[in-house]
Amino acid sequence: MPRKIFPTRYGQVHLRSKFGKGVPLILLHMSPRSGAMWEALQEKLERPTFAPDRLGYGFSDAPPWALSLEQYAQSTVDSLQAAGITGDIDILGIHTGSIEAIEVAHQMSSQVRRVIAVGMPLFSGEEQKRQLEKYSEQPLRPATEGGHVLGAWRGGFAFRQPPYDIADIHSRFVEHVLAANPGAAFRAACGYAIDKKLKSLKASLTVFAPHDDIIEQTQRVKPLIKPSATYVDLPELSHDPFHSSVDRMVTLVNRHLPPL
Repeated sequence: MPRKIFPTRYGQVHLRSKFGKGVPLILLHMSPRSGAMWEALQEKLERPTFAPDRLGYGFSDAPPWALSLEQYAQSTVDSLQAAGITGDIDILGIHTGSIEAIEVAHQMSSQVRRVIAVGMPLFSGEEQKRQLEKYSEQPLRPATEGGHVLGAWRGGFAFRQPPYDIADIHSRFVEHVLAANPGAAFRAACGYAIDKKLKSLKASLTVFAPHDDIIEQTQRVKPLIKPSATYVDLPELSHDPFHSSVDRMVTLVNRHLPPL
C-alpha cells in the first residue's frame, strides 16, 4: 500500500493511500492506534481511501505541544491538501477519530458529503476524569529491566475474551509503543464542544453503534444529532470490528457511504 509523508503546520503526517474509483474516503483512527488499523478495510473497498496517522501516533511526528482537537483536525486537513485530494470526500472515524471526523467536516465543509462515526466517546465529566487518570499512566518511561512495556502489552487484552488474537494484540502493542503520548488525542477530544458541532454539521451523519466498551457513551449521541441523521445499532458487533468483522463493515460502509 503506497505510503508517503506530508507536511502540516504542526509536523509531518504519515499517510496510507489506496486508489480506486469513486469519491475518496478518509479514515480516522482511534487512540492510541494508527492508520494501520484500516489496512484490511482499504484492501477490500474499491474506492480511493486515505488513512493518516494522527500527529503523535504511528509514524507521524509528535506535535510540538499539546494540541486541541481543532488543531489535530487542521493537521489532518493540511495533509490531505498536501496529498492533492480535491473535490468531494467522505469521512469515517472511530472513537477519538469520530470526534475528529466531525471537526474535519466543519473545516472542509465545502468538500465533505457524508460522515460515519463508529462509536462516540461522549463521556461525562467524572468519566473523563477517570479516563484521563488511566491515560496519564500510559506514556512509556523506559526501564532497564524492560518492565515499562508490560502495561502496554497487558492493555491489549482489556475488554477482550479468549481465545485471544495474539497477532492483533501485538500490532496494537506496537502502536502504543510508537505513540508519543497515548492519551493526548483523547484529552483533546474531552475539551471539544461536540453538542454544538453536531447541531451545526452540514454533512450527512451516520452513527454506527457496535456494543463495545463505550456503547453507553455512544447512545448519548441520540438526542444530540439532527432528525436527518442515522443511528445504526449494531449489537452483533463488539471490539475491533474493522479487524474481526471486516466483511460486515465493508457492507455497512458501502451501504451508508456509497462511493458514487
